[in-house]
Amino acid sequence: MEKRAMKKIDVHHHITPAEYVNKLASIGITESLGQPFPKWSPEKSLSFMKKIGIDIAMMSISTPGVYFRDDNFSRDFARMCNEYMAVIKSKYPNNFGGFASIPLPDVQGAINELKYCIDELKLDGVCLFTHYKGKYLGDKYFEDFFKELNKKKAVVYIHPTDPTNQYDPKLKIRNSLIEAPFETTRAVANLMFTGTLDRNPDIKYILSHGGGTIPYLAWRVALIEYLQEDKKPPIFKSIYDFLIKGGPETGLRILKEMYYDTALTTSPSALKALHEFVGAKGIVFGTDYPFGAKFAQKLAKDLRQYPGFSEEDFRSVDYNNCLEIFPFLKQNCKKYNK
Repeated sequence: MEKRAMKKIDVHHHITPAEYVNKLASIGITESLGQPFPKWSPEKSLSFMKKIGIDIAMMSISTPGVYFRDDNFSRDFARMCNEYMAVIKSKYPNNFGGFASIPLPDVQGAINELKYCIDELKLDGVCLFTHYKGKYLGDKYFEDFFKELNKKKAVVYIHPTDPTNQYDPKLKIRNSLIEAPFETTRAVANLMFTGTLDRNPDIKYILSHGGGTIPYLAWRVALIEYLQEDKKPPIFKSIYDFLIKGGPETGLRILKEMYYDTALTTSPSALKALHEFVGAKGIVFGTDYPFGAKFAQKLAKDLRQYPGFSEEDFRSVDYNNCLEIFPFLKQNCKKYNK
């Protein structure tokens, strides 16, 4: 395959195939985080990508995902979505990658689908939601699944879903506006609190929407590393980090090893917090298409006007960081040269 120049890789690019939307409609589901499902086709994605300057989009199914009714229904639904995604990737190999949909909380079904999607369909990682039926990702219930992710050194793209009912549903504000960033923060805090991040160090994480509130709350979130569930505080690590390094350095390092996408996160204040926390090497480009299509061109322009990035930084965010995350990109693409 001829190598080609690259401009942008969009890691936050949802698809809403008619088959998926119709199947959800048949069981009474017509919204995602309070928004109606937009009409989508591969051609619509390609047209949008050309307008924004995107060469490759990493497809994913957004919330509410694929788990409904029972395990058998959900396994079949996930398989339908993933095989569809693999067909699109095969048809447009220079334009699309894909994150598999996983039928959690069915752990065995999720493990089977992970193996099939990575080994057979050659998808590029998995999309996980912040919680499944109230169980956040670090719950011990998911331990075997995370062991398999770690074994495969998988890329995990974490996307928010609707919060559980313990949060006030009477605010009457779309969950996509307020709860989504807090959901991402809760999920990462939970992964740290339960020790899941420590036990599975070979998983690469991409966090939606600039990591929610993590860049702003990073110091506080990092403290969780020293106060984990069912563990005594690590005395020597704490002494070294706090007395010698001056803060929760181990927790901060773990958070800084994750990648943070720019979807709906390109205001100067948001970018400054993200940039100061993780640096340009930890940021990847995202649009939240098609849900965020209305704002995507403006937000991409805002990103390009951020004064804190050098030209090298923009190249890192636009595509270079993704070349390190996804092996198939290195095989098919070369750096974009003006």
